Parts: sequence; structure tokens; C-alpha cells
Amino acid sequence: MSVRLNLYSFLLCIGCTLLFMIAYITNFLHSIQFTITQPLYITLALSVIILYLGVIGLFSVKDWKSGLRSMLTIVMMLGLSAMQLYMIIFN
Repeated sequence: MSVRLNLYSFLLCIGCTLLFMIAYITNFLHSIQFTITQPLYITLALSVIILYLGVIGLFSVKDWKSGLRSMLTIVMMLGLSAMQLYMIIFN
């Protein structure tokens, strides 16, 4: 179960990064508001959840591929969360 959690958290990490790019572009252009809240808040919440899933997936590392996947998930989500917090606080 947790090996699949490791893979799913990595796939969600890629998806969340794409959602962040879409949310940033639409927020930058000010053309479309999808929801009442800002899309950056939604992607920030998703990135924190995916970070948590990546840490849980780290406990089931059996080979170097799953370890690399888990570490990439954690590093990418920490970077994305930090970037989103910076954008929310200073913009």
C-alpha cells in the first residue's frame, strides 16, 4: 500500500506543479477567477497534503528508485510551498 502511496504522491506532485503554473498564469493575467478563494490557496493546501503523503511514502523505501521518487516529491513540494507562501505573503 505505501509503495503505491509513494508513486501516487509523486504523480500528484507533478499534477500540483502543473496546477500551480495554471493558477499563477491566470492570476497573473487577471482574466479568470475560478473560485471565490484565490487559486494559490488551493494549490498551497494541495502541496502541503502531498508533502505529508511524500513523507509517509518515505517510510516504505525498498530500492533506490522509490527513495529517489520520495525525495524528489519532498523537495519539490517544499520548494513549491515556500514559493507559494512567499507569493501569498508579499503580493
